[in-house]
Amino acid sequence: MAVPKELIDKVKKEMAEGSPEMADVEPTVDIKELSMASTTTKKLGIEKLEAKKVYTFTFKKTVTAEGGAKLPIVSRVTTDEDGNVIKKTGN
Repeated sequence: MAVPKELIDKVKKEMAEGSPEMADVEPTVDIKELSMASTTTKKLGIEKLEAKKVYTFTFKKTVTAEGGAKLPIVSRVTTDEDGNVIKKTGN
């Protein structure tokens, strides 16, 4: 499955604003489809819902500390299909 370029650009821009050190990093993208089991919708008394895609963008970079130690920096942004941020994590 291909990730829309507009979505990638939107997430990269948001990451660059919040974490400028990650501005030059190309993210890897994990796509998941979330759906509700038919038994669950039946119990809730609702119609079957359409499966939704969730994208997790992972930005990884290694920096060198003053003492020469290499430190990994990992930040993740999870969005829905429309590019709305669901969750952001990072160090």
